[in-house]
Amino acid sequence: MITSAQYGRLLEPGLRKVFMETYNEIPEQYSKVFNVQDSKKAIETDYRMGGFGLFEKKESAGAVKYQDPTDSQPLQYIHEEFASGFSVERKMVDDEQYNQLNKMSAALGRSARATIETKAADVLNGAFTTAGFDGQPLISNAHVRLDKGTMSNLLQATDGAGAANGALSDRNLKAALVQMRRQVDDRGILIQTSPKLLVVPPSLEYIARTLVESSALSTTGNGGTYNSDKNVINGRLQVVVMDYFTYTQAAGKYPWLLIDPTVAQLNFFWRKRLEFGNDRDFSTKAYKYDAYMRFSVGYSDYRGVFGSDGSGAA
Repeated sequence: MITSAQYGRLLEPGLRKVFMETYNEIPEQYSKVFNVQDSKKAIETDYRMGGFGLFEKKESAGAVKYQDPTDSQPLQYIHEEFASGFSVERKMVDDEQYNQLNKMSAALGRSARATIETKAADVLNGAFTTAGFDGQPLISNAHVRLDKGTMSNLLQATDGAGAANGALSDRNLKAALVQMRRQVDDRGILIQTSPKLLVVPPSLEYIARTLVESSALSTTGNGGTYNSDKNVINGRLQVVVMDYFTYTQAAGKYPWLLIDPTVAQLNFFWRKRLEFGNDRDFSTKAYKYDAYMRFSVGYSDYRGVFGSDGSGAA
């Protein structure tokens, strides 16, 4: 409980300014990467279905060959509760002179926001290490399709175009764009992904912006090509910097992701959006302030996402 004994100076007249841990907020980041939706159920359930394979040639008098779609076990999003609060003794409320109690409420809001961003970013921080519904991490070279084939959404070294798990560079980014276009559905049919987002941690922000926002070609990882060459990636991708995207493979090795929002199934479900409450304890007369929210976050498919843990060469 916050008492006048703890924060007695807030009751003293004449104190010019009281500092507290409050900061200007920047626009939320998680909603730029995740599909944010409201939920009216305790659990949201997704089913993966593989669709149909390619048509087969039909003989003039032959029968149509019918197919059954492939499916798998359901994927569930179970909403979790998150809450916190603080209490203040009655005379502190009566006597406090500097509006710090309102600032404490604002600080509680900041804490809630940090919780949301952290939980969403946990999906990205575990993208290379945490097993998902197919037994592989979100980013892997061994995803198992429903037709028992395999697929990779991890940057590979192919035809000398890029380095396996390569660091963010012109060469590796272009290789990733090409490899991502080879993503197929669960029947092996191309889904023609077209990434729009380049998601990076703060350590890669300026490299990322140089690569995709410069009109001239960057020399980062392109073999020293002349800067007068046109940057063909310019304007194609939006750089999204996630401050809570903190995973590192090793010192100075940072991951990066490409995302096609029209295909990716990175989902954030709000069951109860953040709400504030207050009450008064009858016996102690203390005031109580709390915040509550309930949500779930995860992914239902690895397609539409492609990446590298950044541990390889540029």
